[in-house]
Parts: sequence; C-alpha cells; structure tokens
Amino acid sequence: MGLYLNSPWYLLLLPLILLPFITTAFEKRPTAWTALIPLNSLSIWLQRLIRFLGCLAFLAIIIGLADLSIRYRTISKTGNGAHIVFVLDRSASMNETFGGRSPSKDEQSKAHAARGLLSRFVDKRPHDLFAVVGFSTQPFYTIPLTESKPAIQAAINSLDTQGLAFTNVAKGLAMGLSYFKDQAHTGSRVVILVSDGAATLDHRAQKTLRDWFERYQVSLYWFFLRTENGLSISSTPDSSTDDNPRVMPERYLDKFFTSLKIPYQSYEIDTSDSLQAAIEQVDKLENSPLQYQQKTPNYSLANYCYLLAFLALLLLILVKLFEAKHDD
Repeated sequence: MGLYLNSPWYLLLLPLILLPFITTAFEKRPTAWTALIPLNSLSIWLQRLIRFLGCLAFLAIIIGLADLSIRYRTISKTGNGAHIVFVLDRSASMNETFGGRSPSKDEQSKAHAARGLLSRFVDKRPHDLFAVVGFSTQPFYTIPLTESKPAIQAAINSLDTQGLAFTNVAKGLAMGLSYFKDQAHTGSRVVILVSDGAATLDHRAQKTLRDWFERYQVSLYWFFLRTENGLSISSTPDSSTDDNPRVMPERYLDKFFTSLKIPYQSYEIDTSDSLQAAIEQVDKLENSPLQYQQKTPNYSLANYCYLLAFLALLLLILVKLFEAKHDD
C-alpha cells in the first residue's frame, strides 16, 4: 500500500499557501503608538490560527486537485474453500448429448450441461480461487488461478463453443497441475476433470502425473460424462484379450488414478441430474479453512481533502463574522 498523486502538476500551485503570511481578509487598523496597545497572547495565537487555517485550506485544495490516492493493497483473509482447477474436455464428442447424438431444441449437449452447473458451482463458493484448462488433442491455457468470478465465468462459458479433435487427458491434467507450481499452499487443492472419454497414458505421462499430484498435494475428482450404451469405468472385459488400456481406456485411467497417493473420487454421470448431484457432493467435501489474498482497488482521497479545506474555510468565516467593526 502507498500514497500517490494522479495529477502531480497541480503541486505547482503550492506557493499559494504562503498567501496568508502576505495578506489577510481581516481589517487592519493603524495606531499612532504601539505602546498604547498591550501584548495579548490570545490575539497572537488567534492570528497564528488564522494563518494556519488559511495555509491548510490552500494546501488541502491543491492536494485534492492533484488527486491524492491510496494504491491498491493486498489483504490476507481467511474463509472456507479451496484452490480448484477445472480441466475441461473440449473434444468433439462433448458436442453430443448423453444419448450420443446431436442435441435437438429440447436437449442439451454434455458441454452445455456441464457449463451451466459449473457456473452455478463457482457462484456458490465466494472464497475459492478457480482456474480453467481446456484440452482435446492439445491442452488450452485458458485462465490461471484467480479470485475474479467474471473471468472464471467467461472461461467456463467457452464450453459452449464447438469442441474439436480427440481426447488427450494427460496433457490437460499436466497443464492443470502446473497452475499450482508457484501458488502458496494455503488451503486444499483440487483438480476437477470433466470428460466424456479417456485416453491411454504412456509410462512417461504416468510418471509425470504421479510426481506432480504428490508434489503439489492435489485432490482429484473425475466427472466421467458417460454416453448412453458407452463403456463404464467399472466395466469388465469379456475376455482377457480385451483387458488392456486401448480397448478399455476409462477402466485403466480410473485404475491409474486410484493408484495415486492422493484423495481421489470418480463420478460416473449419464444425465444432467447425476452431474448436479456429483457437483453438490464435491461442494460439501471441499470446504476446509482457506487463507487467501484479496486486492483492494485504488482509492481516491480527494473528497477528504476538499472536506478538510471546507472545514478550514468555515472556521475562517466564523472568525470573520466575530471580527470587531470600527467606524471611521
């Protein structure tokens, strides 16, 4: 926090504060012999007060014109919440309904349903910091951790745009975890993966994700938006030859997440209602004490300067009203 002037060139008027020492608005009366007038300490102090008020009025007006302001400051606050990163699937299949078809007028795509519920989730949690990552074949750096709800809402609204290409979960999660790299660990950390599919993770990707999840101490929630008649996370292979990551990527991705030494929960979602129930459960789980920083906006003190000048002038007017009048 610090003080600064928005219009410092008004300080060129500062010599005006010397005017009360040069001239006065009060009457001056000559006397033939000063010895006839005894020294009066009250009058001396009153004269000093009058000059001080005059200087103060000029100074306050000039500082007000220069727009004295307080720079923004960062305040540490404590609330309940978390640092939450949404990792959102932007593959082409998210444009479809849970029934696996293009939405009609009365239907929602999976992306649209997720957007509305995540938007309300953000509104309900005033103290959380949120971030958004999109991914398809490549990850999209959308917005880092921030307390700005309008920015987060705008990032979530990007789900309404058409998805493209394929699903690369590993790169999306890696970018989401990278958001925690330079963040102070002041509350619970959460990654919410919203996806309707999975992809195979090679050994290098698994090692990187395992290291980062444990290093940054991040909880993981997977909202698996399952298409009707699609494979389930809990599906079992019909034969041993089908029991592999390429045939059953969801099953193996869930097994990998379960093997991580972090809190993990998966939600298999096949309707908008089940998605809402999953979000409400996460809302209850992730509500631990959280320290966060809040920036206050710049604050102008000009009105206070003008008020001070007004009070000084008001006192001068009152003194002037009580001034003794002499007839010539």
